[in-house]
Amino acid sequence: MSGRAVEDVRATPVSAPWSLRLSGVNPAVVLLASGLSIAFLFASLWFLLREKPLLRRPSVAASPVRAGDQIAAVQERLRQNPQDIGALVEMGIILFEQGRSSYVDAIGDLEEARDLGALDPRIFYCLGIMYQEEGLYPFALTEYKRFLRHYPDDKEVRMLTGKLYYRMGLFPDAVEEFERLKFQEPGDPLIDENLGLSLWGAKFIDRAAGTFAQLKTSGGDYSRRADYYLGQIALESGKVQDAYDHFVLIGNSEVPGLDAGKIQTGLAMAAQKLGKWDEAQMAWAAALRSSPGDAKANAALREVTRRAKAAKKAAEASEAAARRAAERAARAAAKNR
Repeated sequence: MSGRAVEDVRATPVSAPWSLRLSGVNPAVVLLASGLSIAFLFASLWFLLREKPLLRRPSVAASPVRAGDQIAAVQERLRQNPQDIGALVEMGIILFEQGRSSYVDAIGDLEEARDLGALDPRIFYCLGIMYQEEGLYPFALTEYKRFLRHYPDDKEVRMLTGKLYYRMGLFPDAVEEFERLKFQEPGDPLIDENLGLSLWGAKFIDRAAGTFAQLKTSGGDYSRRADYYLGQIALESGKVQDAYDHFVLIGNSEVPGLDAGKIQTGLAMAAQKLGKWDEAQMAWAAALRSSPGDAKANAALREVTRRAKAAKKAAEASEAAARRAAERAARAAAKNR
């Protein structure tokens, strides 16, 4: 193309896809409408990006061959640029997906990417999971908080955060997390159970009891666990009959998430306080089948066995006395006839 032709092209007016000079159209109105359209477009893209499903731990890790190919490809990128943030993130995620045996290397790559300025939320998710499984709870909590700043409505990570607060003994913080979840998803029994436990840990006993009473309406294992919690709260509050009634409702059924020995221990303590020696004896024996080396349970079983025998002797003596009294009364009545 000649220089003249180039000049001609440059000199040719280029009109926009729409004209601001169309008759009867106010340019300010068109600009405002365009601005609103662009704003709506970016808002829609932002919403879609925030709602995009995030990385979660795979149920099955990639095959060693496939993982090896992925690692080799990323390693080549890192050989060319050791500070390739994207490659470091990919390497860390691949290793994270391989399981706990690869966590040390995965943590190293993701921490380096984060220190170089990477803001990919997957970094915070993966590091939080790995720190938690390695027992580094304060570090895990920091990563979960970073993740939630990007995705505040993420149920899984907020649940993990609440449970981590609970495990660390930070019960009021756990309550705050589970209350937020309950506001997002009212009626979810898993949230109600965790909220009740956190309230209990924070010594908000009445609120905890109310939450567990609501949990009972969920039925099934949730209801049986709620009876256990309510039984323990009643026992601690000196409401022995209420405690006994809750533990009896659970019976001998196995309840996922609860130690059968603890259920029987609660029932044994309530029965013992009520003077139900035979039931207490059976419950302590059942508790010991779960924990044979429990010294307190062994001592309690010996005590209730002694009490049961003494109560049986007293009852037998009382019955014998009643029979003798009846016989005397019968003889006296016969003489008077």
